[in-house]
Amino acid sequence: MLLALLACAAPPERPLSELRALLRTAVAQRQARVVIPPGVYRGAPEAGQRVHVYLRGARDLEILATGVTMVCTKQTRALGLDSCHNVTLSGLTIDYDPLPFTQGELTALDRAAGWIDVRIHVGYPVRADTRVDICDRQTRYRKRDKPFMWESRAEVRPDGVVRVHNKSAAGFAQVGDLISLGGWERDAVAHTLTLDDCARVTLRDVTVYASNCMGIVAAGGEGGHAFLGCRVLPGPPPPGASEARLLSTNADAILTKTLKVGARTEGCTLRDAGDDSWSVQSSDYIVLRREGRALWLASRDDLAVQAGDRLQATLDGPVATVLGREVVRQSAAGLAPEVEQKLRGAASWTYWWRLGGGSLLKVTLAADAPWQVGDSVYDLNRRGDGFVFRDNDVRSSGRVLIKAVGLVENNRIESPFGVSVLPEVLYPGAAGLAEVTIRGNTITEAHTFNPFYHSSQAGAISVTCDGARDSLRPAGAFGRVVIESNTITGGNGAGIVVSSAREVVLRGNRLVDLQHVKPHDTGGRYHIDNHAAIWLAHCDRVTLAGNELVNPGAHLSAPLVLGPGVKDVAGRADGLVRR
Repeated sequence: MLLALLACAAPPERPLSELRALLRTAVAQRQARVVIPPGVYRGAPEAGQRVHVYLRGARDLEILATGVTMVCTKQTRALGLDSCHNVTLSGLTIDYDPLPFTQGELTALDRAAGWIDVRIHVGYPVRADTRVDICDRQTRYRKRDKPFMWESRAEVRPDGVVRVHNKSAAGFAQVGDLISLGGWERDAVAHTLTLDDCARVTLRDVTVYASNCMGIVAAGGEGGHAFLGCRVLPGPPPPGASEARLLSTNADAILTKTLKVGARTEGCTLRDAGDDSWSVQSSDYIVLRREGRALWLASRDDLAVQAGDRLQATLDGPVATVLGREVVRQSAAGLAPEVEQKLRGAASWTYWWRLGGGSLLKVTLAADAPWQVGDSVYDLNRRGDGFVFRDNDVRSSGRVLIKAVGLVENNRIESPFGVSVLPEVLYPGAAGLAEVTIRGNTITEAHTFNPFYHSSQAGAISVTCDGARDSLRPAGAFGRVVIESNTITGGNGAGIVVSSAREVVLRGNRLVDLQHVKPHDTGGRYHIDNHAAIWLAHCDRVTLAGNELVNPGAHLSAPLVLGPGVKDVAGRADGLVRR
């Protein structure tokens, strides 16, 4: 009787083609709702295709997929929605077999030669993946003090052990450590679930168990999406395995970029992503040619500017409206020889780097262009402004990364690199966020790994803008910054770091058990005192009220340190009460 009941309870396995057919029929027939029968839908993309399920042009459709699991058998994108409007997808779970990453135990190493040997756990693919992470055996999480580890090389040895050549890893790891390894298959399409040029898509109770790159990505279009109760977290052990998964994704859990209206992410669970936990991305555009009301723009990212968008270079600078746009090849853009030379000769990580060789955007403005060749601008309408990140549970070692105007509220964030508001544009790239609010969040054990001397993101909460050489930008990169009612506990280094802002409000924050561990050198390039509880630089009109410092450790330099360029500070007397 029991066996019969168990057999009835087991979800049926179905071919992925059935799921594809149901969705395509719903889109073609303009159905208002489609119910996917529960079950495990397993399969690969159709012949000649590189996405398992692809939907284009769906409108006003509700997809009910409770009890439905997609198991993708190729290391390429699972589900792509393109140019879809007013679509709701609920209940779907996505996984991969084989997994797009692997893991094991470190069995040998050679520090001088710079390699580690990884015995792959039973049930996980034996593959020479190169993205390496070192995890503590007890916590099954990134090890404290772990360095950045990039540019690995890997090989499968005759005994089935994967040897990873990485001097940083070999210099830090210990025999017995757990190792996760991520990789990338040639010709694969990145990410698990994507929304491209979509408007008002709701993902409700959608779960991503694995990804070759990022879990959920929304890029371009009107935006206004909602991610409600979604989960990006490690799935169950693969068949035959006894060890739990260490990773959910090879890169970010959730990322949005170049949206007209920012996404609402609420009640989600994000765990063990390979890079940032959640990010809202934007970029700048460099003027390569100017002719009257026409500008030829280059970007290191997407050419997302649309007619009707507004361009700006600084918060208090002029705004220009785009009347028309055209994508052109650089070779046909008629650039001046000196501009072509700058593009060809740009060194890595310099202002002109990665701008040449591809397509440019020719835009026509409503009035004569106020910018010259070499100037940088940003698009006020394609940054994801108006985003909300609220009531989420995050246990993931990457950042909560913000490059737009919006709200981060009431989240529980455990062991992150930090919550970072940072334009990430190469100086003197244009940067300007009018308002950011970070309130009511609980952040524990930030910055306990990946020390980074060259980063300005030295606080559990950081709002910073990198300037020329080793400096931070003057006030004006950010408008009103409100950081209030947050609880920051433990971790490594400063609790709150703010630079380059006008009208800063730090109110009602509790900083608990800071500076019990000697801080790393993160922020050293910018002369940030990461022994402080709060550090400010280049800020105008600062209000401090009702912040508490509770049980600080011996490494505290001062509760509040004012760096260069801080003006008009109100409330210093009660701004940080030590208890």
